[in-house]
Amino acid sequence: MKIHQRDIIEVNYLFPNGTTKPHMAIVVSNDELQETEGFFYLAMISSKNYNPQYTYPLKDEMLSKPLSKQSYVICQLIGGYTERDVVKVCGRVKNSYFIEIIDKIKQTIF
Repeated sequence: MKIHQRDIIEVNYLFPNGTTKPHMAIVVSNDELQETEGFFYLAMISSKNYNPQYTYPLKDEMLSKPLSKQSYVICQLIGGYTERDVVKVCGRVKNSYFIEIIDKIKQTIF
């Protein structure tokens, strides 16, 4: 299954404490990285907004398919994954909103 930048996918997300849990995530790295290196970077999506200064709220109009509940991009939780980690592709983020998400990730991390 080919994964692309801006895809919303479900993966068994690896948390900093070593546990995993199924979570939605947005592919933030470009397609060339996956083609060259065989992996891509994800930003986790959650329905919990524990640290609002580090999240980006998602709205239905930003997405190709609405999510089942209010969700947030957790901008400080970025991880590297491969195609075998993907459970399913769930939709895509529209380009103009994706640029805003990347800006928020940069602001949060750098």
